[in-house]
Amino acid sequence: MDNKRLAPQIEQPLRHLLDPSYPLCREDVLWALGFIKKKVADGAPEWSGLDRPQLLAHFACFADMALLLLHRRSPSNQETECFRAMLSELLKHD
Repeated sequence: MDNKRLAPQIEQPLRHLLDPSYPLCREDVLWALGFIKKKVADGAPEWSGLDRPQLLAHFACFADMALLLLHRRSPSNQETECFRAMLSELLKHD
């Protein structure tokens, strides 16, 4: 995926996860964390322009969601908002 636009088959699940009325489930979070990990490893252009504080905030959010999964706990409203904000960065450049 060298272009800035995400493939439709990937963009749709991300948009679905951003819907505040959609409750996040474990499988959705696992998929999104895996997707984010791959995008970052591939040098995602969507995030290459972020400054250090933004990157650190995204990392903290990523780590929090991963730990929630390990402890089999549901995310709080604040954690869910943070996760959705992080995911929205992937869709900024449509």
